[in-house]
Amino acid sequence: MAGLQSDLPFDLEAENDGGKGHRTRFVILGLVVALAVGYMVYAAFPGNALYFLTVSEFMARDSAQDGRTVRVAGKLVDGSFLREENSTVANFRLTDNDGELVGQQLNASYLGVLPDLFFNPHSEVILEGSYGTDRVFQVNNVLVKCPSKYQSVEQEQEQRLLN
Repeated sequence: MAGLQSDLPFDLEAENDGGKGHRTRFVILGLVVALAVGYMVYAAFPGNALYFLTVSEFMARDSAQDGRTVRVAGKLVDGSFLREENSTVANFRLTDNDGELVGQQLNASYLGVLPDLFFNPHSEVILEGSYGTDRVFQVNNVLVKCPSKYQSVEQEQEQRLLN
């Protein structure tokens, strides 16, 4: 039996002592994987952590109007939507979520196809873009929150008649 052990290409006793080496490699591999996952989470976080301002907050902050990318939330001002003929350029105004016309309004321009919910009077719209020197918010991305207030067409017409 002793002769067989010497013919083996590796030493079983040395392999058992080398278990610490395998454990060390496993720990190092685990640390590398944890660091890689941590870096991916860190790299993805800044893009999603963009806070949105209301129209009034945005208009009151000169620092937000310096051309940096921001998000502004509000509602579409009724009757303000205009699309250039044979184009996907849309111009519209946004106001605070309460929908009062006496409040601050933001002129905005978007190049692209708008989501269907954009035209729902109960939807909150979040525009992502930057404020241009022409005092128009140049929209890069439109996010539409689902309306929290669902009404039938009849209920909506009754409410308009009451107002």
